Parts: sequence; C-alpha cells; structure tokens
Amino acid sequence: MALPECTEQELTAIYEWVDTVPLSRPKKSIARDFADGVLMAEIVHYFFPRLVELHNYSPAHSSVQKMYNWTTLNQRVFKRLGFSLAREQYEAVVNAEAHAVERVLKLVRTKMARFQLELTERAARQGDSWSQPDSPAGFGAARQGAAGHHAAAPAAEAAGDGNGVVRSMAGSIAALRLGDVSSKLAASGMLGRACDGTAPASFPSLDQAVAASIEDREQQLDELRETNEILENKISKLEQLLRLKDAKIQALLARLAADEPPPPAVAAS
Repeated sequence: MALPECTEQELTAIYEWVDTVPLSRPKKSIARDFADGVLMAEIVHYFFPRLVELHNYSPAHSSVQKMYNWTTLNQRVFKRLGFSLAREQYEAVVNAEAHAVERVLKLVRTKMARFQLELTERAARQGDSWSQPDSPAGFGAARQGAAGHHAAAPAAEAAGDGNGVVRSMAGSIAALRLGDVSSKLAASGMLGRACDGTAPASFPSLDQAVAASIEDREQQLDELRETNEILENKISKLEQLLRLKDAKIQALLARLAADEPPPPAVAAS
C-alpha cells in the first residue's frame, strides 16, 4: 500500500492531532521521537486500549530493536485496523527520513477513524457488546452509567421482561464502551463531521474514506494479479525443468540399455 503524501495543511493538522494525545515522553523531533515505534503504539493504545499491549514495545536506540517494535506493530496492531505497511515504509521511519512518520501517521489516523465507524455501525446492528472483541473498554464511562440501568432492571424483571433487560443492558454497555473512544476521537478532531460529509480538509469525509477503501482494494487486486502472474511463470519454468530432467533420464536409460551386455545363452542339456 502506497503511503499518502502530506500537504502543508495536513502536516499542521497531524502535528496538532499528535499534541492532543498524552505520550510518555516529550516531543522534540517527531522523526526521531517516533523512530522506535513506542509513541505510535501509545497513540493507538490511547484510542483502542485492547488493540495494543504496551509492554511489547521498549524504547530503543539500536536499529534492530526499532525494527522489532515496528514489525510487531505492523503484524499485531495495524493488521487488526485493516492495513499493513511494507517493510521499507517503516524502515524509512526507523531511519528518520523526512516526512516518513507523518505519512504513516496520516494513514493510521484515517484507518483508526474508519475502524471506529465500523465498530459503531456493528454495535448499532447487533446491540451486543460481547460480539466486539476489539472495541475499547471504556470502563470509566460504563461504571458511571451502570447505576441508572441497574435501577431500571428490577422494575422490568417484575414486569416479566427479563430478556428485554438483558438486551437493553448489553446494548447500553456497547454504546458506553464505544462512546469512550468516540469522545477521544471527537476531542482530537478525528471524527469531525465525517458522517454528514462536511469534514474539514485535514480529515477525509465518509465518501472519501469509501473511495480510499475501494482504491486500496483495487491496488491489492493488482498486486495479487502480479503475484499470480509471477507464480504462473515460475510454475511454467519448473514444468520445463521437469521435462528436461525426464528427457535426460530417458536418454541415460537408453544408454544403459545399449551398453548392457546380452544375457549369457543357456547351454542345451
């Protein structure tokens, strides 16, 4: 997947967005600060705590450990957000190349917003928090809202609607869990007004997100077709080698048969 380029306006929006996230160390040079992947892990963890286990990412000075952190992020976190980076793309971040991390941040920001929209739509369809293993916990908000729902439950049970209470509480818990991360996204300007198509220029609208998703799928199809063509060429070459080997084997067998002396004649008794 090719990383999107950043305009000056988008760069400013990305820097302002990063400043809204509490990080474990002060930001001095964004290229060097993000080189070991730790701050990127913290950003995703801030919005989706269940996706990231921060103990897997250690601050690093060596390129080997930095690459390990980014490889872990790519395989364990980014894939669950619906994308993955090529090795050379996060290697450019490790090497602190100009605007490499900004392009990754722009992509991660877009994918997290899309992931959140998918979670919200899934919760609206299913009304069941247990069907969303990747949704953020939001335990603080859930505790604050739990008292009201527990107070309403006994009355509903007395009316004989136990299943309705369970469904209602499950839907409420799902909404509270999703509400926690939605408030973070809204506070950081990620959601903006994406749902009504009036999103600011620094963040794609829902239509733009769909168009980007289609473009990603088309690019993946092109890559798969190219891979398939390469594999077909390899299979053709292997078949050709097998035919050559079979021909050599047949030639060797013919030579052996020609060089083999005839069997001795059996003397008549």
